Amino acid sequence: MSRIITPSEVAAQLNVTESDLAFWRETGLGPVWLKIEPDTIRYVDSAVHRWVIGQILDPELTLDVTSSEDLPTPLQTEVLPGVDSDS
Repeated sequence: MSRIITPSEVAAQLNVTESDLAFWRETGLGPVWLKIEPDTIRYVDSAVHRWVIGQILDPELTLDVTSSEDLPTPLQTEVLPGVDSDS
């Protein structure tokens, strides 16, 4: 079952800042997000996962993701079954 997660949880999973996520929302990049109240943004964890897989599978759409400190940051911080292994 999918979970509703906060921007801070998404930022931690993607190893980016919440400011990066806010920029992505403003520019139409990044995972699909929900605006529940005027100041409440949430993500569906399965949608974030699909977005990450999409970035891996379609290099044309892959973002050159860097943190606010301009350091290279990986999009993927966990092992994804069927993508990162031979299973």
